[in-house]
Amino acid sequence: MTEPDMRHEKQDSKPNMTPLLDSSHKTTDKMMGQDQSDIPSLSAIILAGGEGRRMDGLDKGLVLYQDKPLVQWVKEALPSAVEQIVISCNRHPQDYAKFGQTIHDLPSEFTYGGALAGILAALPLCQHDWVIIAPCDLVFYPTDFAQLAWTALSTHLQQNPQAAKIAVAHDGERRQNLCLLIHKSEIATLADALKTSRAVHNWLDARQTLDIPWLNPQAFLNINDLKQLAALKDVH
Repeated sequence: MTEPDMRHEKQDSKPNMTPLLDSSHKTTDKMMGQDQSDIPSLSAIILAGGEGRRMDGLDKGLVLYQDKPLVQWVKEALPSAVEQIVISCNRHPQDYAKFGQTIHDLPSEFTYGGALAGILAALPLCQHDWVIIAPCDLVFYPTDFAQLAWTALSTHLQQNPQAAKIAVAHDGERRQNLCLLIHKSEIATLADALKTSRAVHNWLDARQTLDIPWLNPQAFLNINDLKQLAALKDVH
């Protein structure tokens, strides 16, 4: 699996977007007319299978920021609705096992095959129908993304029953294609997409997914290389 950041497969906006949301937990009920408490139990997939080419070969998810591995920052930001964590990793599974169940890219020809290969390998292990997906390097990952995405997507599906069961974060400028809420039934569409392209945005475009706008772009700030990590340490 290639570097999961890949600019996080950022993509320009498309029309299928919810109204602008913030991360305060205060606006969702009024905007969507739905009780926030109905979010189901979730599985989570953390993508950590990259080769570390821009990190001097280091395994990015295990690189430290403020004395904690990057993957730990993501794990600790996951909401309480997450009852299972699966980590897609191609190296150091014994180290990642401290943070969740691990899985290598499958099948073997897709090893280091990109985020799609990582998601495809991890989805069958997920015990719950709904799954949150996040890269391993989002140290400011928003805890309430799952709730806001669920509320928006469930309303969208009530109005459009045949729509894709996928919601993706949008930072106000572009789509964050690896920050997802998806239903396990989308595994078939993912497998088909991987046969022709390893680009996540091609799969999402084909499925006409629901964008979840976000007021705070820093929530999706990813760590691409050691220089960027050092700069982040200087600021925070």
